[in-house]
Amino acid sequence: MTQPRRAVAVSVITRVVVCGFAIGIGVTVAVILTNTSPTAARVEGGEQTVKIQSMNVPLEPVAREWRGFGTIRALDSATIPAEVVSTVVSIPDEIEVGLPVSAGQVIARLRDYDYVEAAARILEQLAEVDAEVARLDTEERVLVERRKVANRDLELSEVDLQRVTDAAAKGAAVDREIDAAEQRRLTTRRALIMLEELQSLIPVRRKASSARRDGLLATHRLALEQIDRCTVTAPISGILSEVMIEVGEQVAIGTPVARVVDPLRLELRLRIPASCRGRVRVGDRVVINRTVTADPIEAAVSRISPIDDSATRTMTVFVEIDGHSDRVVPGLFVAGTVHERDSEPRSVVPRRSVRNATSRASESAAARSCTRC
Repeated sequence: MTQPRRAVAVSVITRVVVCGFAIGIGVTVAVILTNTSPTAARVEGGEQTVKIQSMNVPLEPVAREWRGFGTIRALDSATIPAEVVSTVVSIPDEIEVGLPVSAGQVIARLRDYDYVEAAARILEQLAEVDAEVARLDTEERVLVERRKVANRDLELSEVDLQRVTDAAAKGAAVDREIDAAEQRRLTTRRALIMLEELQSLIPVRRKASSARRDGLLATHRLALEQIDRCTVTAPISGILSEVMIEVGEQVAIGTPVARVVDPLRLELRLRIPASCRGRVRVGDRVVINRTVTADPIEAAVSRISPIDDSATRTMTVFVEIDGHSDRVVPGLFVAGTVHERDSEPRSVVPRRSVRNATSRASESAAARSCTRC
């Protein structure tokens, strides 16, 4: 009982001694560090002046610049379609992508046998109509002669009827003879009416034949046009950018055959921020930078689209470019900067002097002004 208590007391005393020794070492180290620390030098004579660098910011006339991007396209280009349903028979050897073509040059030839046969059938029908018109002319001449004979026959029958009537009045003829003379006059009159009816129908039949002939002529012209359309030609002069058919291929109306591009007249559809509408005008200077070279191209705004793109919040300006050099080609993606014609006085400071810019406007102002520093 006495022995366990003694062990506990020894353990407590040992812990107290160790903790006290550790605290003593820490206090000794702190005192030594405090006593050996350097003392800051004191400056006598009042407060020290703080030097601040400053600069004079002048006002200079600066025109705003609007940067955008766009793709160059050819002003004169044509996708040549097939205008008939047919089969490609041949393509000239000189029709290859990248080769020049002139207006009216043959691009491809299509099978025209069906349209040639259709034109021949129409000519046969026209011959039939012409024969019918000639027959009508003959019938009209015959009817005129028959009417003359019928008129004379009617005159004779009326004279005969008058003679019989006069004889009956004198008692020299009976009623049966009068009826017979009257019957002959009626028969002659009926024949004359039929001839007049047939003759009156001649102009109607001739008009119908003429209308049918005009329709056949129109159909024949269309057939000849279809034959001409079987020869596909270039509508403009330029460079072949694409040939889309092969020999033996079946084409329908509207099937693209080839595409011709004139690279001498180019246009850039430049998309710039919509916020510059009303400020950018036709004639403003445009500097175009290709993505593959730093050599800029000078141009001007030729027209402005009246519609904004709500999705990208941009407006489109069109810039015409001379394509006689090889610096730009259709399909090239470029960057362009539109310089406003009017300038405003602005503060010009170096870009590096602007720190912690809080708005995009101040950043753009610094970017513009750095070029004039």
